[in-house]
Amino acid sequence: MTIKDIAEMAHVSKGTVSRVINGVPGVGDETRRRVLKLIESLDFHPDASARGLAVRRTNTMGFVIPHTGKYTLTSTFWPMFLTVVTQEAAARGINVLLSTAQSEDDVDSAFRSILRGRRIDGAIIGAEQFGERQLAELLLKNLPFVMMGRSTRISTHYVDVDNALGARMAAEHMAGQGHRQLAVLAGPDHLPYVHDRVLGVRETCRERGLPDPVVVHCPYDAPEASRCVREILEHRSAVTGIFVAAGDLVLGTLRGCAEMQRSVPRDVSIVSFDDHPFFAHLSPGITAVAQPIEEIGAAAVEMLFELMAGREPRRSAMVIAPRLVVRGSSAAPRFSAPAGVASAAGIPGAAPGAPEAASNGGGKPPR
Repeated sequence: MTIKDIAEMAHVSKGTVSRVINGVPGVGDETRRRVLKLIESLDFHPDASARGLAVRRTNTMGFVIPHTGKYTLTSTFWPMFLTVVTQEAAARGINVLLSTAQSEDDVDSAFRSILRGRRIDGAIIGAEQFGERQLAELLLKNLPFVMMGRSTRISTHYVDVDNALGARMAAEHMAGQGHRQLAVLAGPDHLPYVHDRVLGVRETCRERGLPDPVVVHCPYDAPEASRCVREILEHRSAVTGIFVAAGDLVLGTLRGCAEMQRSVPRDVSIVSFDDHPFFAHLSPGITAVAQPIEEIGAAAVEMLFELMAGREPRRSAMVIAPRLVVRGSSAAPRFSAPAGVASAAGIPGAAPGAPEAASNGGGKPPR
């Protein structure tokens, strides 16, 4: 998918694109400028390494995470997933080249550094900040790739966890313990998987006849998480259970509860989406929806290797169910406040009585 795609996008023939690339005369100035501008914008390089890929392999796969290296290596999800991927690749004699973004606002940098020169045979790519430009670059490089997570632009070749199901597990668990008013501390609201997790809690509350959950969107930042939790506990007095919809927000949540002098789980129960080895060693241990990271990583690598070998994978799209790990951070509520009781002022930034509010902080999205 190289010259043909350039031709279709520029509305010219393949021969015209070939003449432009090779500097052959016979192409009008305006057409030549249009084709060259398109090629430049897509960073299209018809070099020998790309043409010779079928006979010369690098024995290296890429792992593109569209976040900064600092976030990637300190988050609760990506280091564990990277460990699984590197182990699976090493078992097949393949190296892994990691590429991260220079900043959260420059996702392209993660792709530019790994695609230039075609140093890899294929790639696993984090889906959450994947856009049209990134898709065009991958297709024009004719690079096999598998998405970690689902993208609105890719309908096959992805592996993901069932985010909505995991959120339903958390909400069912707390509702079953007797909690009536739940809150959701969710990640940035422009991320599709965040919407799925919020939807799972909302649907569970609706089916059980409970009030709509209080939903607060927050960047993946511990101080911001702490601030948002303080606002929830100060202005929504009926809340007795908080679904922390990403493991990166757990420590900030615990700090916010402590600052409000709310004991976990005596005053507030907490359930996290994402588990982490240190969650079991906190006091209390954190009840968590655990993503099957080893299964997801192995499936993604296997799918990529099939594509790199020129074969269509037996399963080209996989959504894997999580599991609930119950620990000490969730328990029956000490007392039941009347459902729907809330401060008249509400959470700052929310309309009176509205169940959802967004924090003022900007998002630093990850998995």
